[in-house]
Amino acid sequence: MDFTPLLETKGFFRFTGPPEHWLYAVKYMTWGLEEKHKAHWQRIQPGDIFFIHSTRHSYFSNAKSGIIGLGVIGSDFNIKKDFRWLRELKEGHNIWPLLVPFSEMYLFSELPPIQSWDAPNLTNETKTKTLVDALLKNYIPLSNIIGFPQMGSVSGVSKAVASQILFDKRPLYAHESELEDLLATAKPTKLTKVDNVAETFRYAATLRSFNNIEPRLVKEAASVYTKDNELLAKADRVHSSIIQRLIEIFKAKGYYTLSYRFVDLFAHNGKRSLLFEVKSTENRNFRSQARKGVIQLLEYDYFEIRKFEEEQNLSFKNKSRILVPSRLPEDEKYVGFINELNIGVALANEKRINAVGADLGISSI
Repeated sequence: MDFTPLLETKGFFRFTGPPEHWLYAVKYMTWGLEEKHKAHWQRIQPGDIFFIHSTRHSYFSNAKSGIIGLGVIGSDFNIKKDFRWLRELKEGHNIWPLLVPFSEMYLFSELPPIQSWDAPNLTNETKTKTLVDALLKNYIPLSNIIGFPQMGSVSGVSKAVASQILFDKRPLYAHESELEDLLATAKPTKLTKVDNVAETFRYAATLRSFNNIEPRLVKEAASVYTKDNELLAKADRVHSSIIQRLIEIFKAKGYYTLSYRFVDLFAHNGKRSLLFEVKSTENRNFRSQARKGVIQLLEYDYFEIRKFEEEQNLSFKNKSRILVPSRLPEDEKYVGFINELNIGVALANEKRINAVGADLGISSI
């Protein structure tokens, strides 16, 4: 998928700090803001993109000022009371209590394997200095990015500035969070009206599915992970095309179409509602994908859709939960099992959706 449409939907931020603090961020996939920046902290949402500015104001003489990478905001926002970054450890003060979680970081330089080094602390300054050199090896001087904001430790970033970095061609070294997505966070997102598939990626916690990011990722030759990433990218493209199809179908029928970080698509016309979970089954993994989809439909319906109905004072007379695979499933028995749970299975064609197995009212849409 082309990233260009997302420039209209994503939030873009710049975080500034010394390289030793960014080493901690890579190690633990989190950043911290001062209490005075709470307004910024509240604006930042899961799926927003941040740019990493490493400053020369540091405990280490080899620090340089420049852009060293970018990343995606995760969902587990929190407030800490302990000391984590090197300056906090040295001063014994909780300077940056407002935690910003990262789901992905893409650095311009390669670091040693995460397991081989510790975050900067009071006893490993020699090792940290070596890591700072590695972190800054391929940095972009600020003078190379026209209009990059430099004042303060956090700020918004314009689309013009974001584009210069997002569409750069330099290689990227990826780091990912191992934390699972959370429905309940300190800053939950809400169902939002969407008119196209690009808008459904507003809260997506990954950049891997975008065709200007994935080719830049440094990959190990003949790696299992390389193969997995290629399969994931293909699955994301299939997933996106199905959601776009569903949006077009239901907008044409006068439905509101909504989405957010967890919910693939929710459509309603005030009387009838449909909750969709789309699954790529390109490698014929229908049962395992369907099992996940069933749990997601039940969970999202119970938590998110119920909350939406209460907030909007809506009561739908007809509600459907529908699993949408990318291929016609051959496992008829498992389709029957899903239908027994009062969940429909359907394929999305160009102009309509067609039931697979029991109809459950799908043909009347």
